[in-house]
Amino acid sequence: MSKLDLMNLGELYRELRTARGLKMKDIAGKNISQSQLSKFETGQTMLSADKLLVAISSIHMSFSEFEHAYNQYENSPFFRHSKEISDLHSAKDIDGLNKLLKNYDKSSEAYDIYNQLNRLVIKCAVYDLDSTNTICKEDIELLTKYLYSIENWTEYELYIFGNTLHILSESDLIFLGKAFIERASLYLSIPNNKFHTQLVLLNIIITLLYKKQGYYADYFMKHLDKILTYQDMFAKTILIFLQKVLDYQEKRVTDTKNLEEYISLIKATGHDEVAAFLQENLDAFISIS
Repeated sequence: MSKLDLMNLGELYRELRTARGLKMKDIAGKNISQSQLSKFETGQTMLSADKLLVAISSIHMSFSEFEHAYNQYENSPFFRHSKEISDLHSAKDIDGLNKLLKNYDKSSEAYDIYNQLNRLVIKCAVYDLDSTNTICKEDIELLTKYLYSIENWTEYELYIFGNTLHILSESDLIFLGKAFIERASLYLSIPNNKFHTQLVLLNIIITLLYKKQGYYADYFMKHLDKILTYQDMFAKTILIFLQKVLDYQEKRVTDTKNLEEYISLIKATGHDEVAAFLQENLDAFISIS
């Protein structure tokens, strides 16, 4: 079944409403009339944005769930693209990333600034694997100008910042990181964004440790620790490791024995990929010590 046309939103809504055993009269009220719903469901008219949100909420769905149903329960092109980059980066497939960059479809975004930022994410993934593929000054200036210009970040800015922060200057990273913390309550209140928020904070900490900015790394560690719960075991596992790295960098411990034992413990619990990630970073941290 192909993706629904815009005018078929009403048809989708009717299917979701009837699947829940709801009649139009159960939805209609002071904010939306039964006549408006009927015309919407039969494709005669569209609902205004505020009335569409009311209609979706009235069948006990979130807007993101409705959007997911509209996309035939597949990820949107944006998320498919970001997952492809992530998978290639995890596999250390530089050739695959370069091919993706070469074949990137500029027509996927209406505004050139977004095309440039999306391409920059791929460039940053390549740079992270091979620092000889440098990021030009113009790209960095574009990134910082954009991030500073958007006061109310959305999921898109969260994605861009989280995947490019390692090319920012120390001062920009710290300033934008602190600004991100001030906005974090918004992201944490949205379930889909909570995990991404934790990953961004972990990436900030890792980057600061590589830059040997222990004071600021500790600042972000303390903030992340405060917002984690027992359900956030992945982030907690990485955070404990990074706290041990900071102790090593600050010479509060004289060797890496505790770090190596911690990685062995993670591996013993069957989390081989996490253990491999920690070992890779430990080797890198030792090499810069």
